[in-house]
This record gives sequence, C-alpha cells and structure tokens, in this order.
Amino acid sequence: MGLKFYKHEDGTVFGNFFADPKYEGYSGIIHGGIVATLLDSAMTHCLLKKDIPALTGRLSIKYSIPIRTGTVVKVEARIVDELRGIFILQGKALVDGKRVASAEAKYRSLKRG
Repeated sequence: MGLKFYKHEDGTVFGNFFADPKYEGYSGIIHGGIVATLLDSAMTHCLLKKDIPALTGRLSIKYSIPIRTGTVVKVEARIVDELRGIFILQGKALVDGKRVASAEAKYRSLKRG
C-alpha cells in the first residue's frame, strides 16, 4: 500500500494514505477492511519505531464517516499502556482534520523478557 510512517517527539506515529479507487468497497467509498489495515499498520509501526516487535491480539474499529475515494487519509497512533508485554494502542484516521475512524488494539510483544 506504500505507507510510510513518521514519529513525533512524543512517540505518536503518523502517515498519509491516498484513497485510490482500487481500494473501494461500495462505489466511491473505501472498503472498511482497508481502513482497519491502515489503523493496524499505524499502531504496529508505533511499536516498531520503539523497537518493539509485536503481534495484534485484538483490534476494535469504530467507523464514523465513510472515506471517499480520491481523498488523503491521515492515520495516527500512540501507545496508551503496557503491562507484562501486552501493549494497548489507540489509532485514528482523519480526512481534512475530521475523524473518520478510530481504533483500539492490544499487541503482544515478541520480545522475551
């Protein structure tokens, strides 16, 4: 999907995605599975930018507004909590500064410790 993620000083990760028509579900609207993939990718990269390889254990998505093809979607993610190698992250997708979807996920660290 050609995603590139960048990290703010506070550890938040962000990237932009062009909503190409090849990713549509219904005519003119990006498929929800693509939106889930974008959010999961952002949250995973949030961990990877901290050198924490991890696997998604649970992913919950809230879709607020359909994402139209031809728009630019900004995805952001941040670590919220960690307990014994289980990380809780939150992500959001925005179009023109308006939240169109959000996510919360749990990831299990692959590092033994």
